[in-house]
Amino acid sequence: MENYLEYIDAYFNNELKPEEARQFEQRITEHKGFADEVAFYLSTRQVLREEVIAEKKEWFRELAKHNSSSSKLRSISPVRKLWAYAAAAAVITCIFLGGYILFVKPPSSAQMAKQYLEKNLQNLPVKMGTEKDSLQDGLRLYNKNELDSSLKLFESIVQKDTANISAKEYAGIVYLRLGDYDKALAYFQQLEKYSLASNPAIFYQALTLLKRNHPGDKQKARQLLQQVVEQHLKYEEIAQQWLDKKW
Repeated sequence: MENYLEYIDAYFNNELKPEEARQFEQRITEHKGFADEVAFYLSTRQVLREEVIAEKKEWFRELAKHNSSSSKLRSISPVRKLWAYAAAAAVITCIFLGGYILFVKPPSSAQMAKQYLEKNLQNLPVKMGTEKDSLQDGLRLYNKNELDSSLKLFESIVQKDTANISAKEYAGIVYLRLGDYDKALAYFQQLEKYSLASNPAIFYQALTLLKRNHPGDKQKARQLLQQVVEQHLKYEEIAQQWLDKKW
């Protein structure tokens, strides 16, 4: 695990900006490793930090007196107490984590969709080549986060070639990234008529519905994910993983 001590300490000392504090709290719900760090921090903050510091101060005072017999006796105490504090911290950590697991809800369906977008659709693969290719130009703009410019290219390709599956897919993804879910769905629904095993149309519709999260969207998304699994369509494995989650 990374060392998050200063970051966590800043949060509990109210030193983070509001947006940073919000990101900190969201990170707890999404990253178990980070949640473990926070749990350990909370459990040891008082037990180790205050008590061990106080014990060390007393120990050094004894050493300063140059009383060898006393110093030898005192030198054993911090070690023994450290073990006691560590044991206490471990117990508190277990209690905290137990409560955390019981009371912190798993990511919502909208969060699940958001995580997928951030992990898998921030960048799209571009083919290397020297020939002029509007589709690849659109992908390069997309990967630079110039979404509006990339969308214009993708839609211009669709207007010239209504059977261009890739351009429709990419246009739908851009609309999804922009939060225009109705237009994203419209493009993904157009892709359905192309009966290809590699066609992601159904999965992307489910993803869009989960991200939009309107009344009834989750139920419809679940039906679509089930269809992906039953028909062995593209992203079948991810669809099954999502169906196995509680949302």
